[in-house]
Amino acid sequence: MMMIVSATTSEGACPRCGVRSCHVHSRYCRTLRDLPCHGGVVRIHLRTHRFYCRVRDCPRRIFTQRLPIVVSPYGRQTCRHRDALLAIGYALGGEAGCRLAEQLGIHSSADTILRALSQAASSESAGDVKILGVDDWAWRRGHHYGTVLVDLERRQPIDLLPDRESETLAKWLQAHPTIRIISRDRAGAYAEGARQGAPGAVQVADRFHLFCNLTQALQRVLERLASVLRRVELTGTSGPPAPGDTIGFGDQRVLPSKELAPEAPIKLSQLEQKRQRAREKRKALFEAVRAAHQRGLTKGAIAREFGITRLTIRQYLRAKEFPERAPRQRRSELDSFREYLEKRWAEGCHNASQLCRELRQQGYGGRRSRVKEYVQPWRAGSSPPSSKPRRTLPNVRLVALWLTKLPMQRSPDEQRWVEAVTTSHPQVAVAEHLAQQFRQVFKDRDSGALKSWLAESVASDIPELKRFVAGVQRDYEAVVAAVEQHWSNGQVEGQVHRLKLLKRQMYGRSGFQLLRRRVLPFRSPVSQRSP
Repeated sequence: MMMIVSATTSEGACPRCGVRSCHVHSRYCRTLRDLPCHGGVVRIHLRTHRFYCRVRDCPRRIFTQRLPIVVSPYGRQTCRHRDALLAIGYALGGEAGCRLAEQLGIHSSADTILRALSQAASSESAGDVKILGVDDWAWRRGHHYGTVLVDLERRQPIDLLPDRESETLAKWLQAHPTIRIISRDRAGAYAEGARQGAPGAVQVADRFHLFCNLTQALQRVLERLASVLRRVELTGTSGPPAPGDTIGFGDQRVLPSKELAPEAPIKLSQLEQKRQRAREKRKALFEAVRAAHQRGLTKGAIAREFGITRLTIRQYLRAKEFPERAPRQRRSELDSFREYLEKRWAEGCHNASQLCRELRQQGYGGRRSRVKEYVQPWRAGSSPPSSKPRRTLPNVRLVALWLTKLPMQRSPDEQRWVEAVTTSHPQVAVAEHLAQQFRQVFKDRDSGALKSWLAESVASDIPELKRFVAGVQRDYEAVVAAVEQHWSNGQVEGQVHRLKLLKRQMYGRSGFQLLRRRVLPFRSPVSQRSP
């Protein structure tokens, strides 16, 4: 569809000097793309004028008539067509925006949409920000980071910074002197940048990061005591242990280390043999890392030599013995037939093929090898297995998280595990008690109780908690403000998540300026254009 449109005004304003002129020089024709009409492509053939500028001092002698509501200078599409592409691009990015535009009858490409976003005039303004949230986000995790700034009162991002250096944050804060409170994570660069850029602002350490640091400290306690906690398991019996059985603490029991008689060797399946070889490989790496550290190599040199992360190196060096991996507890489709299998096993049927044939008559659709792997652990003895098998300790990271949770927030299963590990070693019980007290300090907003908690943690003689206390004391004023203030970085974490989604939505093609325009609040150009 082609529309022929002519300008009705007989004069225009010079874009350089602003003086209006009615001296026509010639006619000027342009072809523009417009929004579709009933799914059809619309083209506008626009006829305008060229005028003389009669101002002697103006360097522009001839200019074309401007129609800012219809089309931008040198534009090949109408303003409303470009605004529609901008709105689609802000919402969906390039590729997804292109697919939606095609469905709406707007023919464009992903590159055109991204180019329009990059060239769009920036309309955001930080305004008078009083409560600021600061956190980092990753261009590439472990290599390159940026900083997101959020107005916690309006609950929206106000700016992105290309790095997370203290100088960059300080310069931004100096340009916005209205800020009174800064909520941040516990990074030293942000603390220093806030002190330099806004010395009069109150810094608030984020409570979420404080609890994360406490959980990590408890995890290191559990890793140090792995040799004791490895023998903790849950059983389905709650009565007194039988002679020669495991040492019991209610529903939880702790296996003695060397008092049990040696069991008969068990034939391992191919999967178990593969896991055994992987364990031996990890153990050899563990011993090599500790030997390299004893030779005087730094953690960075060890990481380069063995190709592992520094976090893994720190875990190996803190552990007194090789840290075993927690066994995976996966559900199987044979769990629904477990009662029948136990009954047939107790009757003396130990043939996996026969058991599989019987299960197929009851609706089992899996392979015989699954049945063989399922009953393989039962072949250690001739007696039928217990209907409620013992369960070994889950991942220590999960256990550390359970220790920091309030008792009423734990599930019954989590509560049993907490009781098991706290009974197995007194230091774990003390650490769990101190973690609950730390939560109570923030719940009561009692900054005076924080000082007592720090003193009690130092007196506990748990080295991991002492290191956590040292970090809290270095940032004591911000932690006290976190106890007393209700501001936190929860909204900032949500904006970081949104930023990651937007970055991945553009398939890694977003530069900093383009990503910044998509993250900051979008204001429709139609509402900004004067009539």
